[in-house]
Amino acid sequence: MQPQLRRIFLSLTSKWLLLMLLSLALPLAGIACGAPPRGDDDDSAAGDDDDSTAAPVDFRFWSPDFEDGGMFSDSFECYQSNPQIQWEGVPEGTVSLALIFDDPTAGNFPHWAIYNIAPTESGLAAGISGDAISNDVPEGASELENGFGYDGYLGSCPCSSSPNTYRWRLWALDTELDAPGSGSSSAQFYGLAEAADGASIEMLEMSHRYGPATICP
Repeated sequence: MQPQLRRIFLSLTSKWLLLMLLSLALPLAGIACGAPPRGDDDDSAAGDDDDSTAAPVDFRFWSPDFEDGGMFSDSFECYQSNPQIQWEGVPEGTVSLALIFDDPTAGNFPHWAIYNIAPTESGLAAGISGDAISNDVPEGASELENGFGYDGYLGSCPCSSSPNTYRWRLWALDTELDAPGSGSSSAQFYGLAEAADGASIEMLEMSHRYGPATICP
């Protein structure tokens, strides 16, 4: 090989070797300096976009045993025990809950009132209250006497040819309620509702229809 060509060949070879060494050295230098792998950057960015804070849930209540505004089941009529009632999204600052079930079609006839329910409760199980059973309401809660003269739940029991419309009201309250004064069950239900309105953080309402009851002639 001629001297001039040899010098060109050696020069090119040296440059190629230098480039190879640099390509190997740069990643090693990055690791030595503590630079994170590319995947870590991606994970960090994904983590920044992740909002783990749950959105607040609106206060609402319902029953798995009947639809709001729908027909009631005869499984819960008259002297039977109560349907299941559930709720969620109890407002912040709630000290107690109160539930009243009555019949505006029949002059707000009193069916069930239960109050001083702890805000940690998420509902009332089916079958905890009714005639001829040992009522098993949540600890600390109290019931009023219904329109048939016993404490606890009285189911819809109309004998009219067309269905009555019944009302369920649930209050989130900023205090516990005192027992209403003496008087008829209607007066006590009215007094409890007045007290609940006065301490209300939020009140919800739903309804059902029913009638005539199966026990009617």
